[in-house]
Order: sequence, then structure tokens, then C-alpha cells
Amino acid sequence: MTAVPLGVPEVPARQVAPRRRSREIHVGLVAVGGGAPVSVQSMTTTRTSDIGATLQQIAELTASGCQIVRVACPTQDDADALAVIARKSQIPVIADIHFQPKYVFAAIEAGCAAVRVNPGNIKKFDDQIAQIARAAKDHGTPVRIGVNAGSLDRRLLQKYGRATPEALVESALWEASLFDEHELRYIYISVNLNEPVVLMV
Repeated sequence: MTAVPLGVPEVPARQVAPRRRSREIHVGLVAVGGGAPVSVQSMTTTRTSDIGATLQQIAELTASGCQIVRVACPTQDDADALAVIARKSQIPVIADIHFQPKYVFAAIEAGCAAVRVNPGNIKKFDDQIAQIARAAKDHGTPVRIGVNAGSLDRRLLQKYGRATPEALVESALWEASLFDEHELRYIYISVNLNEPVVLMV
């Protein structure tokens, strides 16, 4: 029997939960969901506005087997760089939008393979969902709904007491329903918690 170092959890002997069959969408040429294999995704740590450094890091990630890459877009300079990065990257680029809905539109226009939004973070987001859904449909751009513990709605925190898996799922489903109301069908959900063991519950 192989010894396991102290403090390192053992790999589960079986799959924790069966994989639910979902609708397949495409992020660039990479299939996501449905029966597609799980894709490898990472995120750059450079300033996106530094196009050379960002493309260099994307190239290194690609060489390491990464299939999809996310780049942060917190400023106008970052938004302005997206078109060049999306065009020159060898793998699909997702623009990670945190606080400004206007950068969602910029990323779609720039030709990014998808945009990641976090309605819990984006101010005055609700009144722009219809426009975002329309722009995404017009360009065939998938929307990734990214939910994390740090941006949970205060009502959910009060309901569950803290950032539980149930609170994150409820937030994700609610945010997905906002886009579903506008018949945007190519959305996918990511849920993040900095406690992996809790997230696996």
C-alpha cells in the first residue's frame, strides 16, 4: 500500500457524483458540456493591457496543454487589448468581467470566444441583461456565469448563514434564469469556493 503524506487527502476511490448530461456549447472550437470531455482551462496573471506579456503567457499555457484561457478585464485599457489577444491566441480566450457591464459588450465585439460575468459583482447589471443577451446571441458568444463566495448576494448569506454549496448553487441558478428569460441558450456555469472539500459536498 502506498503511503499518503500527512495532511494530503486520499483520492476518492470512485466518482464523487455522477456527471449530469447538459447541453453542449462551444467556446471557440472547444466543446463544453454534453458528452464532451472535461477541458483544461487556466487564467493569465499578466495585465491584459500588456498584450505581449499576455500572449506569451497564453503560449506557455497552450504548450502545457491548456485548451481555454481566461484574461481579466477590469479596465478600459484591458478591454482595448482584447481584439488583438483574441485574434492572436492559439486557444479560445474568455474575457473575465468583474465590475463594468460595458466591458462585456467590448469583449463580445472584440471576438472573444466567451465572456465571464458575475452579476453579484457587476453594478447595475440587472437592467442590462436583455442587451447583453441580445449581443451574445447576435455574435454567437457564450456567457459563462461565474459565482464565488466573495460576491454572494447578502440575502443568500443571511438565508444560509455563510457561503455554503447550497447558497452558491442557488445564486448560479438564479443568475442563469435571468439570461434564460431572454432565450440565451448558450450559457454555462462555474462555481468557485476556496474550500475544495466544502465545494465537493
